[in-house]
Amino acid sequence: MEPSNHLSQSQLDLIPILSRATIFTGIGHIEQKMLADKCVIENYRPEEIVIEQGEIGDKLYIIIRGSVQVSIKTQSMGWKRINTLGSGDVFGEIAILRNIRRTARISTITACQFLTISASDFLAVYQYFPARARDNIQLVVAKRLQESGANVRL
Repeated sequence: MEPSNHLSQSQLDLIPILSRATIFTGIGHIEQKMLADKCVIENYRPEEIVIEQGEIGDKLYIIIRGSVQVSIKTQSMGWKRINTLGSGDVFGEIAILRNIRRTARISTITACQFLTISASDFLAVYQYFPARARDNIQLVVAKRLQESGANVRL
């Protein structure tokens, strides 16, 4: 994959959003451009399920605005909220990077706008990330798996 030297204004507008996402700490401007080229904007209303625990992951999400709750299904308590995410946070990466089913349900609390990147596009760009950026992403994934209590080997 060759990065483009010229980006449209809409792609340039996405780069600050990508650079604020903590999971992408350590990626360079070229990788940001490559990701921006693959992003799609999606809008959701309040109280909509964005991803369901157990489904196959086909994309990751970066929250542009709004907030979501992260819930897991427990045998004893039903759905249990384990986290709340907001602007700049990323979700959906675990299923893509670990090739496992979704580990949690994500539902909107407020109206939300997301940048989304398909699994195939993300993985194609991920190979160009510097080692420290890939390590950062893997640490975030491991921490989230631990927090969710997912029975997955780290």
